[in-house]
Amino acid sequence: MNISDIQSYQAKIEAALSEKRVKDALIILGDLTKSYHGGNLIDEHYNLEFTYKSMLKYTVEGVSDPEQQKVYNNILVSCYHLSDQLFSEILENKSSAAFYETRRTLKTQNINLIDSLEHFMAEMKKNEIGKEAGIQITSQKEIIENVFNSLWVLKNFNENEIELIKQLLNSNSIHYSYQSIFVSAITIGCLKEFDVQKLSILFDILDQTNDKVLQRTLTGLLLILYKYDNRIKLYSGLLSRLSLLQENEKIKSNLLIICIQLIRTRETEKISQKLMDEIIPEVVKMQPNLRNKLDLENMISEKFNEGENPEWEDFFKDSPELMSKLEELTELQMEGSDVFLNTFKMLKHFPFFNTMYNWLLPFYLENEELNAELKNEENIFSSKSIIESLANSGFLCNSDKYSLFLSIPHMPKFQKDMMGNMFQQQMEQMDEIEKDESLIDGSKKNSIISNRYIQDLYRFYKLHPQHSQFEDVFSWNMDFHNKWFFTHFIAEEEELRQIAEFFFKKSYFNEAREAFLVMAKKECDNIEILQKVGYCYQQQKQHKKALQYYLKADILKPEQTWTTKKIALMYKYLKQANKALEYYQLAERLKPEDLHTQASIGHCLLDLKDYNAALKYYFKVEYLDQSNTKVWRPIAWCSLVTGKFDQAEKYYQKLLVSSSGAHDLINLGHVYWCKNNRKEALNCYQKAISQLNNNTNEFFETFNEDKNVLIKNGVEEQNIPIMLDQLQYLLEE
Repeated sequence: MNISDIQSYQAKIEAALSEKRVKDALIILGDLTKSYHGGNLIDEHYNLEFTYKSMLKYTVEGVSDPEQQKVYNNILVSCYHLSDQLFSEILENKSSAAFYETRRTLKTQNINLIDSLEHFMAEMKKNEIGKEAGIQITSQKEIIENVFNSLWVLKNFNENEIELIKQLLNSNSIHYSYQSIFVSAITIGCLKEFDVQKLSILFDILDQTNDKVLQRTLTGLLLILYKYDNRIKLYSGLLSRLSLLQENEKIKSNLLIICIQLIRTRETEKISQKLMDEIIPEVVKMQPNLRNKLDLENMISEKFNEGENPEWEDFFKDSPELMSKLEELTELQMEGSDVFLNTFKMLKHFPFFNTMYNWLLPFYLENEELNAELKNEENIFSSKSIIESLANSGFLCNSDKYSLFLSIPHMPKFQKDMMGNMFQQQMEQMDEIEKDESLIDGSKKNSIISNRYIQDLYRFYKLHPQHSQFEDVFSWNMDFHNKWFFTHFIAEEEELRQIAEFFFKKSYFNEAREAFLVMAKKECDNIEILQKVGYCYQQQKQHKKALQYYLKADILKPEQTWTTKKIALMYKYLKQANKALEYYQLAERLKPEDLHTQASIGHCLLDLKDYNAALKYYFKVEYLDQSNTKVWRPIAWCSLVTGKFDQAEKYYQKLLVSSSGAHDLINLGHVYWCKNNRKEALNCYQKAISQLNNNTNEFFETFNEDKNVLIKNGVEEQNIPIMLDQLQYLLEE
């Protein structure tokens, strides 16, 4: 059995347990424990199955047991636990993944967690004493790595180990950077293998005073709770922890922000693709004029002022789409979107990133490896103020900051000077802006910290050389509104609304609809929610369901123009032209001069074959909007169908002047034939086929659809095949 088969069995067991199919899960577990000669696990499986059978028997016999649900939950927990143990042992023996290699190495080297933690804390104490005495003492990387790896891969901690871990993570004397990576180790370890102890540790340190550590803890909690949502409700201890979250407004507020930031990561690949496919090629193409046309050195600062560089308009006048894309990119950056992934993903090859925890390390000035790389630098990047400004800036995540500074020694001098001067000019202004934002919004600082960390995690799970060995958490839907833990313990209506609106804004209509539907059950009289549910269904082309919600909104508040027009549109899509016309006429009464409504009424009348009535509306649209050339086409067609051939010819000729189209040529040919000008008709048909790239099949399909119009307007039916044969001979010449 290969690793893929093992993972498949594990997924089947977890799916069965999540669906409460305990017997199915026990069958698979029984077969696997016997296949792998599980010893104690075989006994555990036997006892578990015996307990479950007994419970079923008592239940069927009608024995009343007030503890039945509790017993059932304990059986589910035991099944999960047995599955975890079994697959952990199998993979530890079979898998070559870094997680299990590290676990085997720690065991082989007899690395003791207590010893590692005490050794680490002793070294930290020496450092503090050394600093006070003016002595520089370097930390021992091996000790840090042992602690990180132990927290990452080991499990079944004893009480002393748990107490020491919490002491380490809560200590004010330990540098926050170490606490941060240790929290990350616990997080990625628990995401790899469920561990209720690790999850409990994260809950235990929620009173952490350092914001940087707290934001990592909350991010880790959210990801773990999301992944193991089906299990959480089975642990009474975890339920009480979650209940306490409801009482802490600060924690709840931060959790909501992190939820939205995690949802936002779904945009990262799209942003990167947009950069690669649309923006960079355009900029490269325009490169010869770039420096002459743009004041590049001041571009960033101008973005932070009220207006943009006025020269941008001149530069982009021939490429307005590029300017629009750059503005969109800047707006996304200001929102906190990850726009730098492509820029820095090629700069993760430095030896620094060979150490796993460095991918998750906060950027800080005292970092020994960073200082070693920059010690010989005499340019502007040797300035502590520049590094401090960059360290505090929220525009690059920690991982990318390390990439940037590690690349400096490899840059040509002129590039260092240019980049350094730019940073020097911009950082002070950026600092002021971020300080102002922090004053306006107290959560802004925490939002920046969590956003940077999420981007670090994104790079870890997407770019780490061994990233394929980890489940990509950023491939998840991040549909927190569907998770039991969220809807029961964190989300109030206002919070759920923010998530729904974010999905809606980013056009994730399936997730937005699901979230709005949750609210609609509780707020059945909220018109805006009903309208947005309808709109989501509409965007997913589920027009019947969209109509249902638009009609509900209309009942609550009749004769709203927007809702009325949406109802009409849904009826139109559902091929109910009479009902569509009824609602468009209502919309016309509400807003008589609305051109879209006038045109839509014309379309409905056209579908109902009331061509003379349709013409009146199309002429009204033409009169009210004389720049609208598209209305000429339905005017021309209605004129043809109703026998107004001169009028039809006039409008088709106008259309062919503005934009020659094959179907317009076919219809003009019909007009000429109805006017008994067969020669011109043949000429138009020939041109139409040429426009269709000589696709005669498409021509004849279109022609056959129009035969009744020709016959109705005086063309003799027996002449039609003669005309078409003549056309084919002409095409052969």
